[in-house]
Amino acid sequence: MASSSKPVFVLVPGAAQNPSHYAYVQHLLLSQGYGVLSALLPTVGAMAPVTAEDDAEFIRSRMLLPVLDLEKHDVIMISHSYSGMPASAAARGLGKADRAAEGKKTSVLGQIFIASMLPRGGDGKDAVAAFGGQMPPHIQADEAENLIKCADPIPPLYQDVSPILADASVLSCISHGLTAFKSPCPAATWDAEAFKGRCAYIRTLNDRAVPYEAQNMILQATGQEWITKDIETGHCPQLAAPEKLSSIILELAKHFEAM
Repeated sequence: MASSSKPVFVLVPGAAQNPSHYAYVQHLLLSQGYGVLSALLPTVGAMAPVTAEDDAEFIRSRMLLPVLDLEKHDVIMISHSYSGMPASAAARGLGKADRAAEGKKTSVLGQIFIASMLPRGGDGKDAVAAFGGQMPPHIQADEAENLIKCADPIPPLYQDVSPILADASVLSCISHGLTAFKSPCPAATWDAEAFKGRCAYIRTLNDRAVPYEAQNMILQATGQEWITKDIETGHCPQLAAPEKLSSIILELAKHFEAM
């Protein structure tokens, strides 16, 4: 394909979400000349035992490497909520310094996390352990179907989204596989040397699913220095304030591109 000087955003949806939940943000990024790739994670709708590691491998082999190695474009990765865990793991060895050492010209320039969980991983612990040993109160585990469910997603996820859009967003959700949260978290890369100064976290100030205070605790627990940005929305800024979110993402992208 024809080369471009701009990177491609690889956008990894959160739990139970699909690319349509991020469609307008993707359009806004495309309108600024950036490529965008998104896909449905294997654990979404998975009643079979599909793991967090399976998600990480999918992100790496089907989302990151095709852009880096086949199309020869740099990548900036965006993850949201649950997907911060498998997405960061998927980037192992794909940082700019890592790839340069292998004689490769494309790389993951940066990682952008939106209200994400950030387990260090690689220690055998699962996502439930990262939540403190129990699921957040709005999530119910259906052991029989091996799914996590939310009786009413609007209050925790879409409280600041217009009613029509909120209803349509709920209609578009697909229950997430429970195994994703009860299987070991793969090792993250936000603490890797190649990504030092290349990881950003967007905090959602009015979040009812992952409260702002919890997000700060998540960041502090990493022991890393982060680029942080704040947005006055609930858990889904891509729906509540897509223009503002895309503006923040573009600002971060320019920073990563200049490094």
